[in-house]
Amino acid sequence: MDLSFREKYEYVVIVGLLVVYGYYFSRVLPPSGSDISTGQVTLFVGLLVLLIVIFVVGAIALEVQNRSDAVPDDERDKLITLKSTQNAHFLLAAGSVTAIISALLTDGNFWFVHVLLATLVLSQLLESLSRLYYYRQGV
Repeated sequence: MDLSFREKYEYVVIVGLLVVYGYYFSRVLPPSGSDISTGQVTLFVGLLVLLIVIFVVGAIALEVQNRSDAVPDDERDKLITLKSTQNAHFLLAAGSVTAIISALLTDGNFWFVHVLLATLVLSQLLESLSRLYYYRQGV
């Protein structure tokens, strides 16, 4: 199976998100209080920097490996991006409503912040998985 740069990069995104945010959520759940703590914010910022490094190093490694495969975006790439983003936005909208409901039903900001963060991560995962699916289906 010969993968393009875009497809390979989606795997980098998926693995990076699963590893970094999987570790984050394993550290902060279950909550120790009703509000987020300074330690949780520090952990989040540190892991966010790590995630950016993973994305940049992954993109550079793939670019070095695939120099000869550089192809500008065509109509198919634009259609795949459109469909994938649409899928992610449906999840993001539903998760945002869920976060607002959690803010209304719970004390403090812990659940609101983490439901919203989980929604952002899941919507990005859905977008990347959708792109891979559409590339494989030949949309």
